[in-house]
Amino acid sequence: MRHFLFFVMLCALTICGEYAITRPASNTLFLTFFSYQLLPWVWLTTVPLNLGAIWLYNRFLPKVGPLRMMGALVLLTMLINTLTGALYPVFPACSFFQFAWKDIYILLMLKQLWSMIHSTIASEKAKIHYSVIYLMGAVGGIAGSLIPGFLASHLGTEHILFFTIPVYAIAFFCYWMAFRKSSLNVDTFQQDLTPDPRPKEALSLIRRTPLLLAILGFVIVMQSSVALMEYQFNTQLELNILEKDLRTAYYGQMMGFVNALSLALQVLGGLFIFKFLGTRRMHFFVPMLLGSSAILSFAIPTFALLSFSFVLLKGMEFSFFGVMREMLYVSLPLDAKYRAKAVIDVFAYRSSKACMAVGLIALQAITQNALQIAGYCSIVLSILWILAVALFVKRNTAVAPS
Repeated sequence: MRHFLFFVMLCALTICGEYAITRPASNTLFLTFFSYQLLPWVWLTTVPLNLGAIWLYNRFLPKVGPLRMMGALVLLTMLINTLTGALYPVFPACSFFQFAWKDIYILLMLKQLWSMIHSTIASEKAKIHYSVIYLMGAVGGIAGSLIPGFLASHLGTEHILFFTIPVYAIAFFCYWMAFRKSSLNVDTFQQDLTPDPRPKEALSLIRRTPLLLAILGFVIVMQSSVALMEYQFNTQLELNILEKDLRTAYYGQMMGFVNALSLALQVLGGLFIFKFLGTRRMHFFVPMLLGSSAILSFAIPTFALLSFSFVLLKGMEFSFFGVMREMLYVSLPLDAKYRAKAVIDVFAYRSSKACMAVGLIALQAITQNALQIAGYCSIVLSILWILAVALFVKRNTAVAPS
């Protein structure tokens, strides 16, 4: 178990580190060529891309197994990021697809990792081990964000995407070593996974399982909040920082703060907050804190406060919310941990943004105050989130154990 945990932590560190390196570059390349006004459109077009990715994932996972699936995802991501970095000076429109793919591949990578973790770590040890793994991911994010944060002007934004190759080579090696020490058996994985290998069975499983429906609800409201905040933040980022590489550096520094906050929250959460509040109260604590931040940003809509709210929201997403969500999968069967989890953690994540995108596109078409109305919506979502948590706790105590 010690060797498994060691390589799992290294894998989390490298996956989160790579994303912290490439995300600021991807974001800047998109905003530079397409502008923030097209953000809702790219979120909307990720729906068919998401649907296709999840269909292919659930279609071939029982046949190829998690190790080969991880290898295929790594190679595909290396190819897309490298080609985008090489082609952007002559064909900047390629950043549209890479921007959409970056929100999908990180979820698939982390889903693969966490499905293996859920299948190996005993439930009684989940809370402490999951917090440590998230902590290592935050460390990787901090280390990775130093590259765009301080080297974007020297390397050039598009060249930062080339870091995917060496970092993901290390990540796959760590995943392979962890898989060898896990409870999964590559020879029997298909038989253990499910009696029904059809992709639509994952959707049926979610519909039949109240706990999966609860997780789905939490993911939808969280990601809707994230979509609204990212729209507001990216709008102000484009308007306040005009130079491409400086924008990448600022975004990288903000992601460094996000991961530093996530690291601090993991330490405080594991040692104090989870024990003081309990898991049930933590489900209320997250939307209450984010709602307070949304009210503050709405009342004082400056770039500095929007940056603060962005850091707080993403830091909570990568720490408390992530740990609470992953703990809910512990008692579920293998099929839920791999195939149903893929639908929730990938398709539902980005489809929630697409739903927000429809509203933002409509606002852009009918009013000049889309940014202000997005602030109103963030506050309303926080209230709805609190009401949803109360409903889930009342109906299913497994959603939020004490």
